[in-house]
Amino acid sequence: MTDRHVDVKDEGRVRILTMDRPDRRNALTPQTVGEIEEALRDAAEGSTIGAVVLTGAGGHFSAGGDVDHILGAISGEDTALLTMMRAFHRVVVEIWESRLPVVAAVSGVAYGGGINLALACDLVVMSAEARLCEVFARRGIVPDVAGAYLLPRIVGVHRARELMLLAPEIDAARALEWGIANIVEPDPDAALATAVAKAAELASMPDYTVALTKKLVNHSLDSDLRSSLELEAVSQAAALRSKAATEGFEAFRQSRRRTEDRR
Repeated sequence: MTDRHVDVKDEGRVRILTMDRPDRRNALTPQTVGEIEEALRDAAEGSTIGAVVLTGAGGHFSAGGDVDHILGAISGEDTALLTMMRAFHRVVVEIWESRLPVVAAVSGVAYGGGINLALACDLVVMSAEARLCEVFARRGIVPDVAGAYLLPRIVGVHRARELMLLAPEIDAARALEWGIANIVEPDPDAALATAVAKAAELASMPDYTVALTKKLVNHSLDSDLRSSLELEAVSQAAALRSKAATEGFEAFRQSRRRTEDRR
């Protein structure tokens, strides 16, 4: 039986996915990303889970692509490299299109495909000692795991070129300054705890509203104003008919009436 690469644990309405290859600094293989994709899809198909945390075991998020697997693919069949790349792409699409918000808890090393996997998530919480690097150019290859799509949209084109062409290592403080991280905590345990707390906060909100909001934001990155406004109109019309919206507006109206009565 093949060892699992990803540990799956549920805490209330939060599913925690832990890349569990600490001896390899959680290096990514098609099996690793396939297990993340499967666990995320399984969570989204039910109604029990409202948010997901993605993290790594052993004090590191992920060192990027697994060298042994990559070298094996290079020396293998002609289709092996494309098969590997498409497995990495499927997990990015699953995170991006999932109705569930995904919070990355990043500590230690997040290099190459590892940092780009975190960029695909909806929120990123880092520990202060986290080290990030778009290391591809140093290896004689181009960015993958959607990095060339995601990074410019987060930090801007010029900073993305700097990070990808020069491949410097940056720390969590710089990641926070440039908008790669939402929150920086002092250590890995605190980063994971905050990521779980933020995921629980997201899971406490109406699932329908969270899913539609995520879709609106992601859609806007490749859409013109008119298309975004039309999707907004359709989404808001649907959201306003939900039970959560009715209850929310009714509670607001009752609160306003009580305030007026006290005047």
